[in-house]
Amino acid sequence: MEKLTRIVPTISSAEIERDAHEAFKRYRAIHPIATLETGGTVVLRHADVSRLSRDKRLRATETAIPAHGGITQGALFDIFQHGMLTANGHDHERRRFAMSRALASQVIDDFRSYVRDAAEVLIDGFHRDGAVELGSGYAAKLPILALAGMLGVPDRDVPVFMRDVDQMNEFFRPNATAAAMAEAELAAQRVQDYLTTVLARKRAGQATDFLSHYLAVADADQRISGVEVIIQLVQLIIGGTESMRAALVAQTANLLSNRAQWEAVCEDPALASPAVCESLRFEPGIAGVVRISTDDIDVDGWTLPAGQMVILSSMSALRDERVFERPDSFDIFRSDLVLSHLAFGGGAHKCVAEALGRAELEEGLNILAKRLPNLTMKTQPIFMGHVFVRRATECWVTW
Repeated sequence: MEKLTRIVPTISSAEIERDAHEAFKRYRAIHPIATLETGGTVVLRHADVSRLSRDKRLRATETAIPAHGGITQGALFDIFQHGMLTANGHDHERRRFAMSRALASQVIDDFRSYVRDAAEVLIDGFHRDGAVELGSGYAAKLPILALAGMLGVPDRDVPVFMRDVDQMNEFFRPNATAAAMAEAELAAQRVQDYLTTVLARKRAGQATDFLSHYLAVADADQRISGVEVIIQLVQLIIGGTESMRAALVAQTANLLSNRAQWEAVCEDPALASPAVCESLRFEPGIAGVVRISTDDIDVDGWTLPAGQMVILSSMSALRDERVFERPDSFDIFRSDLVLSHLAFGGGAHKCVAEALGRAELEEGLNILAKRLPNLTMKTQPIFMGHVFVRRATECWVTW
């Protein structure tokens, strides 16, 4: 009997733009995978995303993404060519080694203090106004300020460092314009040049503990080039700022939309951890990770063809009805939060700075709750982006 070929359905751009969560839910109920009208095949179910994140037949994209956009050289291209997040095999392992060793528990504890200090400074700056746009006034600035502290960026350099990082990150945001991408290229070069200067200060004995440890491990390992040492820091900055921006807005908006849960966090700071977990499940800052398939892969009887761009959608997986009870309800007291780990990826490429990200979200939330317990949301944000980094519309809050 001739084997029937299953036709993989296509999710239209109109469906995604109308409500990505609802579109994924509708297709996920019947199909484990679907193609996107804009390109690529998306894996929709929790079990499949979790399993395939460890499958060696799915490879990191290396330089395919910038090349697809016509970028084959320059500072942005270098981020993909020399970074651990976009590498495979031995290159990935050796580039990740020094960073993973440098991000020790003491570094995380120190980072929490940088986040708290930055949060206090930001709130002091807008407290008298009685209102702030949460994205631009708090969520966009907090991650960069905290990382600036960890990297030992002098106060005098912080404004320019923040500007350059924000402009560089525009390349990774949904619907970036040609002008924004051109600006991002210049900014990426400035960030890399500045980090070269910061590392030179370290070699002169003027660095912070994190940089000292990172460079000591890299120098001793001798498998990572000078360019690669810089680029891993750049990827740390990108991962530690852009996804955190949307996540910080999301967790605050989610809690304020469920007032009793916001008040519970205000009364008990220990609830920040489950609140962060639930928000990353409900509205993650990263929609998924992009991979390239090297072979045909069976997914619940459907074929994921070789040579495809594949999106492992944590955004869809983390609302999978097969795994989570009431997946479309935000509940920081739910008993299945342990299953939300996919928000930081999985397998060999699981986020090396997951502990930093969780620390930043928890401290950023706790300081906000402590200082502004009467916070009220006036503008409900809308979250965009269904492939990689997500973006939020304005979220005005008052107190």
